[in-house]
Amino acid sequence: MVDWATLAGRLDADGEFRVAARHWNATLRLDVGADSHAIRFQEGRVVGVEPCAPGLACDVFVSAPAEVWDQMLRTAPRPFYHDFFMAQLHHGLMMNPDFLDYAAYYPALRRLLEVLRESRGQG
Repeated sequence: MVDWATLAGRLDADGEFRVAARHWNATLRLDVGADSHAIRFQEGRVVGVEPCAPGLACDVFVSAPAEVWDQMLRTAPRPFYHDFFMAQLHHGLMMNPDFLDYAAYYPALRRLLEVLRESRGQG
């Protein structure tokens, strides 16, 4: 579902993501069903994408069943699958309980979703 092997390169090559993520130092955990990966950022650059345990301590997490990710990564997602926040409200996606944990970098998270969507469309 997610091409983890090329994700770092895709994010680093995406100008819009680079601007939105500038100065971000964090570990982001994405749980795609039972498949969890940690994405590490230093000053907005991706320095690692690695498989991890679902409960890995991290700064920000986005977790959803594979079926939700499948809907979110469609080229033209159905209503409320187009955005992490909307999917959290309507479709069971989970993120940090405190919005302030990721508020400053929410534009980077939104662009990450678009990059994932675009890469799935190519595969």
